[in-house]
Amino acid sequence: MMEKFKRLPDAELDVMKELWAAGGPLTRPALEARLTEKGWASTTLLALLSRLEAKGFVARQKQGKGYLYSAAVARADYLPAESRWVLGRMFGGSAKNLVAAMAETDALTEKDLDELADYLAQLKAEHQREE
Repeated sequence: MMEKFKRLPDAELDVMKELWAAGGPLTRPALEARLTEKGWASTTLLALLSRLEAKGFVARQKQGKGYLYSAAVARADYLPAESRWVLGRMFGGSAKNLVAAMAETDALTEKDLDELADYLAQLKAEHQREE
């Protein structure tokens, strides 16, 4: 069974997004450079990395006088936690409400609707096979 995660606070999620995007280990200065728009002090980033390491999301490896930081949790493994939070908080736990909100704002193209229909049909077929 897939491990369930609690949703990360926004600042910690920002750090994880950069680690996931990097695709490999980063030094603190390299990670700080990727997050310059946040305007965080080095101590703030170190505190976030420390919290993420304590939660098991980040691994660090000694390199010279510093450390290399990498994601210890894959983005694909965390994504369900974030999706559940958004669905619950913004749409009352209803996938239909999410799609309806997107449709009402013209955020869905015909191609999007076709892809959704195909995906839902695939999911339904998988569920029926499991029963």
